[in-house]
Amino acid sequence: MRCGVAAFAVALLHVAALRAEPLVVGFDRFHAAQPTVEVGRLLFNELGCANCHGGETGLPPRRGPGLNDVTQRVQAEWLRKFLANPSAAHEGTNMPHLLAKSDVEPVMHYLGSLKPKPAAKPKPLRHVNAVLGGELFHTIGCVACHAPDKKFQPPDGLPKDSDFTHRSVSFPKLAEKHVLSSLADYIRDPLKVRSDGRMPRTVMDEQDAVDIAGWLLNFEGSDGTIAPKIEPFVSEKALVDRGRALVAALRCAACHDLPKDVAAKPVPLQHASGGCLSDSKTVGIPRYDLSTSQCTALQRFIEKRAEPVTPPQLATLTFEALNCLACHDRDGRGGPDLARKAYFLGDHNLGDTGRYPPPLTGVGRKLQPDWLTKVFTGEFRVRPYLRTKMPVYGNATALLGVLLAKTDERKEMPLPGGDDTAGRKLMGTLGGVGCITCHRWGEHAALGIQSVDLSNLGQRIQPGWFREYVVNPASYRAGTLMPSFWPEGKAANRDILGGDTDKQIASIYSFAKSANGEPEGFPVTANGAFELIPKERTIVQRTFMEGVGTHAILVGFPSGVHVAYDGKNARPALAWKGKFFDAYNTWFSRFAPFEKPPGDSIVKWPAPSASTSNVRFDGYRLDAQGVPTFLLSVGGVRVVERFVGIEDGLRRTIAADAAVLKDFPIAHPEGVIVAEDSAGTPTERSFTYSWK
Repeated sequence: MRCGVAAFAVALLHVAALRAEPLVVGFDRFHAAQPTVEVGRLLFNELGCANCHGGETGLPPRRGPGLNDVTQRVQAEWLRKFLANPSAAHEGTNMPHLLAKSDVEPVMHYLGSLKPKPAAKPKPLRHVNAVLGGELFHTIGCVACHAPDKKFQPPDGLPKDSDFTHRSVSFPKLAEKHVLSSLADYIRDPLKVRSDGRMPRTVMDEQDAVDIAGWLLNFEGSDGTIAPKIEPFVSEKALVDRGRALVAALRCAACHDLPKDVAAKPVPLQHASGGCLSDSKTVGIPRYDLSTSQCTALQRFIEKRAEPVTPPQLATLTFEALNCLACHDRDGRGGPDLARKAYFLGDHNLGDTGRYPPPLTGVGRKLQPDWLTKVFTGEFRVRPYLRTKMPVYGNATALLGVLLAKTDERKEMPLPGGDDTAGRKLMGTLGGVGCITCHRWGEHAALGIQSVDLSNLGQRIQPGWFREYVVNPASYRAGTLMPSFWPEGKAANRDILGGDTDKQIASIYSFAKSANGEPEGFPVTANGAFELIPKERTIVQRTFMEGVGTHAILVGFPSGVHVAYDGKNARPALAWKGKFFDAYNTWFSRFAPFEKPPGDSIVKWPAPSASTSNVRFDGYRLDAQGVPTFLLSVGGVRVVERFVGIEDGLRRTIAADAAVLKDFPIAHPEGVIVAEDSAGTPTERSFTYSWK
């Protein structure tokens, strides 16, 4: 499909036939039906035209993946297919068709000859939980860009096909391209391979990346070392020299990081027959199989590329290039479509604000410049209740904060000087407006729902935007649960500062910025009044806990070593020494936060594996000393598991029918000394965990 063939129909990735034209998500979603000079700039940047022909677009440069280690990252046979016909091997790719069939093998051998610095020897992968990986893929933000799998059921049910209104970024045949370790490495940090940020880095630990890779590769899991690895590619010198000449002639280094001896200089734009926008197929000229709409937009931009572009236009095009509007809306445009909204999860008590990322409307005047930079670098996360994570785009967002500040700048009405004492009272519940009822304050959980932390308000939010927002929150985000305590600009509380709206708002802002104390109304917990201390008896406490989940069962032993059991997945999850637990939030907060173990020397068991999916938790029973015995079942057969505190450690016993116990998956925490009791029997196994 070349420039002379119409291709305006928008089809969905998971229901459409193979489409040859490159997918530029912002163009496809917002501009395909109306190609303009402005969006031609987007295509000129995103298809790599600027890399070959030079000229600043004002947008983050689009680069291809680094190629110095490509034969160590992907499987050779897939790379051959991709070089021979990029759009057939990966639908929607922005890589043009360049090579004649006879040129593929020399280029392969040249790429295989490149020797990057040896990486640190990777640790062997021993566990993969593809089921958990599928859940992560569908809930941390991947499906904002990629198509969800119909086998995964979101809580509100599967969306209709008709609810998908724009194409998803497709995957190549991943099992042909990757092995588990190579795909997990890429998922963990795509910026190492593609520094342009079009595939951003979502902050996750190594095991999460392995689990997601396992799900994408339909992995069934293993308790042993996971294989295979990428097979080494052996290059032949005669082919290497020819491949080097081809790579230099085809100017691959214009888009890819390659050695200096194949560097590429810009090529002047021409309208000669046989160029990139021509219908003819000329060897050595990039062939993109562009749609008519894409061709039209590019031609219009090339003709008028000298025309100036405004900061608002650049901001919009940058958001489209990085696909920010897949998750966020700006000025009522973008955000997840109806189908993808089903996969955005969080705290339902907060309404839509507890599920969906915030709008980007006016974000350049909303956030302080330094804070905006920290958002882009992933330094802070102020909405932990959102399951979707804000990814990191690397150098692609280096100048975005400055651009947004310029774009969204407007003349603000300055706030008057604030009174910290009045601000402290206003934010509290003792005669104030009660901000802490719904908002956290540093380490203090809110008294009700757990919305955004306000302790960093002064460092995060600009004062002019703050005033406008608190007077009318719904004007910024429709459906927000945030009420206005100054409706129509009039203070509801007339007892503080004479009911002066601007002075009250300025005082709240000033107090938050000063970090001088905390709002009034938090209960006094510093004296440890709610700390649970197991002295003579074992203590069992149910709670929410990080690393365990919503079904955490904490067991505190007088010996000073404690364990957290995951009642959802029927397994031990954490153990620690020292303090057992402070129960204040669990007992008194309406919406208890996820707690952290208060002790030290914290160790954790490996994440649940696929081999534990048939283990069911049936509760627990207590003995005379309050020690629980956990009751499990495997295929209807009872298994019991028990922990007992000992000096500087724990003793764990598992008992079951001999046949069941033989195959029962037993994992141990990392970071402790593990010893098995030699007096075990076919129906009982005992282990000692020691911190010494």
